[in-house]
Amino acid sequence: MTMPEDARNGSIETVTVGVVADPVAAPAQIAEQLAHDLPGLLSEQLEDNCVWRVDVHRERLPPSDDRHTEMMDVAGERMRQHGWDLAACITDLPLRSGRQPIVADMSNERRVLVVSLPAFGGMALRRRVRGVVTQLVVDMRSRGTPSEGTEGHRRRRLPWLANRFQWVTPEQRDVDVRVLASRGMVRLLIGMVRDNRPWRLVFGLTGPLVGAFAFSAFYLISTSVWRLASTMGPLRLLAAVLGSVVVMVAWLIAYHRLWEQTRGRPVHEREQAVLFNASTVLTLVIGVGCMYGALYVVNLIAAGVVLTPEVFGQYIGPGLGFGDYAVVMLLVTAAATVAGAVGSGFESENSIREAAFSYRERERRQVLHDTQTRREQQEGRGGSAET
Repeated sequence: MTMPEDARNGSIETVTVGVVADPVAAPAQIAEQLAHDLPGLLSEQLEDNCVWRVDVHRERLPPSDDRHTEMMDVAGERMRQHGWDLAACITDLPLRSGRQPIVADMSNERRVLVVSLPAFGGMALRRRVRGVVTQLVVDMRSRGTPSEGTEGHRRRRLPWLANRFQWVTPEQRDVDVRVLASRGMVRLLIGMVRDNRPWRLVFGLTGPLVGAFAFSAFYLISTSVWRLASTMGPLRLLAAVLGSVVVMVAWLIAYHRLWEQTRGRPVHEREQAVLFNASTVLTLVIGVGCMYGALYVVNLIAAGVVLTPEVFGQYIGPGLGFGDYAVVMLLVTAAATVAGAVGSGFESENSIREAAFSYRERERRQVLHDTQTRREQQEGRGGSAET
């Protein structure tokens, strides 16, 4: 961004906002978008005769503690190092206050805000983050923050934010303003699934995909499958398609131990495990559904090339059309998807997690695994001592 002549001469104040972002997909992209859009938005919202600039710094942000202030500590340190005036942390780590997902926390004293992307849901992510960050920086720079619900608060608030987010003042040191998501848990779940990027499963699950392609070639020329498909009604075909996706998802979860146990854990950990299990199921359903769709298109093209109307018509009947090929390929793809589940057995557990989960989710599961391992080792040593 080019500075005005007055700013270069020092007659206009230059305010630098530092953005510390996790160095992975969504946070890094959002940070770059903020660097482009935030200076103009802040100049429009604040009439304080200053020039805004945004400095992006990528860094692996720490997992949050119960008070959600560890990231603020990192941002404060980077502010001192780089000479920033304000700082914003952008993370894809889900944050919660009780059962309510946290969109953002702001500290006026530290001049730092933390933004958690999953709580924004799955739609218009960049626009919503841009709006919340702009509003919080405006609140931070303006003298005094009006109380929630007052006229001054309404005048300062961007109008479209009111319906989607709730602004509260928590009883917590270091956090002056907290933004919570409306329709919280649903929005958080959608955001977590989006963060996992389930469409990557199409190319991430090499074993199941290769197995499904191999069995597709076999079922494609199987006259028994042709006849069976032509006699099945729409409901039976739909059940076969959905059943094949369910079988693949269940196999992936069971064989590669993707399900988190809730038994014997504290209440808040059980609730968290339920949320992450739901995220896992939805991620795999969408990912396997995308894989089914891609395989179906390939099978349909192959059927048009390989299966001549003369041969196909001997088993299906006269007067063939595109619909007959489409119906038969539904069953062919369903059968190949079920058979392809066996191919996932040749994938390592790490590769499955790499394909199914975001960086933060893999990190969280690794921490959970290490904690459980240490607990079992301690219990084992305690049992040995008693003996």
